[in-house]
Amino acid sequence: MIPDSVRKYVYYEEKGITLLHGDYLEILPMLGDGSIDIILTDPPYCSGGFQETGKKQGSIGTRADDSIQLDNLSTRGYLALIREVCRATTADEFFIFTDWKMWTFMVEAAELGGVKTRNMLIWDKMQMGMGLPWRNQHEVIYYGKRSPAKINTGKYGNVLRHKRTGNINHPTEKPTELIKDLLSNSNEGLIVDPFMGSGTTVIAAKQLGRKCIGIELEQKYLDIAVERLRQEVLF
Repeated sequence: MIPDSVRKYVYYEEKGITLLHGDYLEILPMLGDGSIDIILTDPPYCSGGFQETGKKQGSIGTRADDSIQLDNLSTRGYLALIREVCRATTADEFFIFTDWKMWTFMVEAAELGGVKTRNMLIWDKMQMGMGLPWRNQHEVIYYGKRSPAKINTGKYGNVLRHKRTGNINHPTEKPTELIKDLLSNSNEGLIVDPFMGSGTTVIAAKQLGRKCIGIELEQKYLDIAVERLRQEVLF
């Protein structure tokens, strides 16, 4: 599953699951064309303020000491980031979290990377957050494919309802059950998360018996992911 050239990045392994410590820009192209089937990831949204000058390194809610790397990229930087994620592999299927302010840029960047936009999925958090005059209750998930779309189970709509996690392990932690829904309506094959964070994608993959590689630059989140995998925390 892991090419010899990538072995130096391996931080943790267990059956079907590998965590890599490093930069996605270096690692993704080295994983090999044709080996990756699905990209499922939650990259920095870079949505900052309503103007370019309003963008700053991201922190979430009361976690003022916890920042998100690359979250202060310009819109051009965000376009380049998403485009490179799409270009770096020949993966067929893409699930990429973003927010409403960045949706149009997401579509443009993905299509420049050779991925066809197939749908906008909505994560309904079932509880309002911050925002004026309308309080935010959802996030957007880009869904794209290189090959023609097809029916898998036929039982999923494009609005997925799951409560927030409370961001216990990471400032933008997603619910494991939400990720499992996405994977349950995806193709079979190897999953890669280039912005793994605290490991929710790899945990969801493990619970579904799927093979998955997580890539993360910050060691503290790798350590959290390893602990979660070892304890098989279910949330």
